[in-house]
Amino acid sequence: MTYDLIILDLDGTIAHTLPGIAHAAAQVMAQLGYAAPDPDSVQSKVGGGARKLFERLFADVDDPPVDAATERFLAYYNAHAEAGTTLYPDVVETLERLHGTTKLAVCTAKARPATLRIFEHFDILKYFDLVVAMDDMQKPKPDPGGVATILQKLDVDKQKCLYVGDSSTDLQTALNAEVDCWIVDYGYGFDKALALGGYRKIISGFAEIHN
Repeated sequence: MTYDLIILDLDGTIAHTLPGIAHAAAQVMAQLGYAAPDPDSVQSKVGGGARKLFERLFADVDDPPVDAATERFLAYYNAHAEAGTTLYPDVVETLERLHGTTKLAVCTAKARPATLRIFEHFDILKYFDLVVAMDDMQKPKPDPGGVATILQKLDVDKQKCLYVGDSSTDLQTALNAEVDCWIVDYGYGFDKALALGGYRKIISGFAEIHN
């Protein structure tokens, strides 16, 4: 199969962002008088955006301050998103190879300011035809609206689109949008994605992405 469009997730697919997310979450929890979460705990709760993260972190708390935590997190993280973040191996080289041969887009639950801050820091924004972030979606992933927006704006049929992500949220997004999905095994939610099923392929490195 040759794809006209490849849509990529960000966290756990393009970039290892967990250290920065965990640090920002710990800052917020401390400000609100709660114990800082263990980074491993944060990893298991990442997916679906900042609000979902704090809903999970406060799951055992009565009257949890989810709104306040989300607001503080976004204010801090949007200004420091590149801190602690690294690109996975072969990301730049693979984007360079794909650029100009297929359309490239991003669909992420991360806020747009943080997304653009990371992409500009690593000078990879230039490779993408479109970036759809949490701010651009009426409903978060796994709602297919973000993918539908990308397909419409880039004028690509869903049968010619590949979605690449690392989590069950990404996989369910692709299934809901009725596009092919490849799952990377190095990200944050591979086990749950594996259990969900319905993906076309499992890949072990970003360099394995091709059109």
